[in-house]
Amino acid sequence: MKTVSFEQYLNNNNLNNNKVNNSHLVPYSFIRRQLGSLIREPEQALELLAQHDIPASVLTSEGYIESEKLGNLANSVWRQLDDESAGASAKKLHVGSFKMLCHACSDCKTLRSVIHRTMTFFRLLSDEYRFALEVKGEEAIFILRHRPETQTTQEKAGVNNDYFILCLAIVFIRWFAWLIDQQLKLERVEFEFSPFAAQQDFEAIFQSKVDFSQTDNRLVFAASMLNQAVVAEQEKLPSLLISAPFCFLSHYQQQNSTAEQVRKILSQSEDFSRMKLADLAARLHFSPATLTRKLKAENTSFMDIKDRTRKHKALTLLRTTEQPVTSISYELGFSEASAFTRAFKKWTGENPLEYRNSYRNS
Repeated sequence: MKTVSFEQYLNNNNLNNNKVNNSHLVPYSFIRRQLGSLIREPEQALELLAQHDIPASVLTSEGYIESEKLGNLANSVWRQLDDESAGASAKKLHVGSFKMLCHACSDCKTLRSVIHRTMTFFRLLSDEYRFALEVKGEEAIFILRHRPETQTTQEKAGVNNDYFILCLAIVFIRWFAWLIDQQLKLERVEFEFSPFAAQQDFEAIFQSKVDFSQTDNRLVFAASMLNQAVVAEQEKLPSLLISAPFCFLSHYQQQNSTAEQVRKILSQSEDFSRMKLADLAARLHFSPATLTRKLKAENTSFMDIKDRTRKHKALTLLRTTEQPVTSISYELGFSEASAFTRAFKKWTGENPLEYRNSYRNS
């Protein structure tokens, strides 16, 4: 069986800060939330910031700082609190919990079994974790529900669980990618909370469209990925555990990848459905052949990104407007509503009206 170390994973997926994107920045709001309950202890908070060469101004102003400092700060906060949720959980998530999860999943053969084992692991830790995996049509939906048994702990600590959910999503997606030795390409990401940073800051993390104020926290990817084999062997686990899970918070993919540029152009275009490869290549000052080659090197294609954009626009229009299905289908480039309905059911397992009604009733 193929083996992969954590260092190899970072290199293979353009996540090694020493190799690529060395200066990736995260917003100050991430730093403030990473302090967790220590935000109510000014002396301790300032001492920790100073230890990691983070200016005190992050507490009172807006700006950006190196992602590596966020990862290192996370490690210190978790250890000081003995809580990898930094106070967001009613029951402490003791330091070492993620490492034990890695050991618990060490004999899993597929990504599906890893996710199911992860759900069981967290359920055993506390009833406040209610994770779920759903498969609808071509989509796998990993749902991260966190319902603390009481809000008293959070209220006293002055924290909520929005940043904790974000951290869980980041850690899980990158850990899964390490296990299967390939990027887990997300169709979309949905969060219950409101954004506490700019939209592009979240989309840079997930390399995907991110929606907020939704009915659940969802990581959506191709259902076919559930059958991907786990290729990280047991003897490679120590290389990950030396720095997990905080290492996943400091390693980012390139924001300026060709695929990301294509996705942004399509998502911001009013008539994206009519946009052809040649049109988009011209916008990026490439020949069509060069653009195709660059996207292939990133394990995607123009049509793949366009289809993902079409799907996301369909979901957004059904959730946020009263537009008739026929109108939406034409706007998205379908020749007739029945073709759109078939495609939508293949994507999500529901027809458009079922999706709209289930969203509004949830």
